[in-house]
Amino acid sequence: MTTAMTRGASGKSTARAEALRRALAERDQPTADADNQPRRSDDAGASQEVAEVTTVAPQRVIGYVRVSTQHQHVRGYGLRSQQDYLQQWCQRNGHQLLTVTSDVMSGGKAEQLHGRAVAINALEAGMADVLLVRALDRATRDQLDAAELFKRAERYGWRLMDCDGADSGEPGQRLVADVRVAVAAEERRRISQRTREGLARAKREGKRLGRPSTIDPLIVQEIIHLNIDEGLGPNKICQWLDENEIATPGGGCRWYPSTIRRLLTREGVA
Repeated sequence: MTTAMTRGASGKSTARAEALRRALAERDQPTADADNQPRRSDDAGASQEVAEVTTVAPQRVIGYVRVSTQHQHVRGYGLRSQQDYLQQWCQRNGHQLLTVTSDVMSGGKAEQLHGRAVAINALEAGMADVLLVRALDRATRDQLDAAELFKRAERYGWRLMDCDGADSGEPGQRLVADVRVAVAAEERRRISQRTREGLARAKREGKRLGRPSTIDPLIVQEIIHLNIDEGLGPNKICQWLDENEIATPGGGCRWYPSTIRRLLTREGVA
């Protein structure tokens, strides 16, 4: 039985046991004028060795960074700064940052977070131990999605951590994580509501929404005529424009229904 236990023990546990036995033996060894002597430096060394072997082992980390819009991605204030912060955090805490995946997508669209999915697949394949984000709202802004993430982390033995101290591997941190995700979800809801209200107000005031059209005004008027007076939908309008060799804004020879739909929406027709 003893042989089996020894054979199954990890190197870390063995080191702990050896350090403890050495400390006990040295403590019990009689010394002259023990009561008047300061504590032996060997005792301090043994205690230090015990402390060293109880230090948390370095973790293999996959970082994940996310911004919501392509504009943020291009200008670089999101992904790059987040990535730098993750790297610095790992260096300070002695962990190994293997790679960093990214997404340019709203945190509420979990099914479209492909970079996050790649990271999770690697974790569940045993390639790393921790999914690290700058803050929890980078991983998700949806409470149901967050609950599913925590379940997967527990089921497959990996940890979701952020640089502010959240850790799915610590039961006491779960409530903190839930609160943070709930706050992020509420913030996302408010942003969406303010955006809708702003667009509605702009439309009531007669303001044009979106970027200025690059389509010639004469063609715009013809498209509106085809839609309102002739009753043609986007597909038929495209067919009419192509058959009559009306060039697109970029000089092409083929029109697309999505272009027509955006134009009609922008002009307040659709």
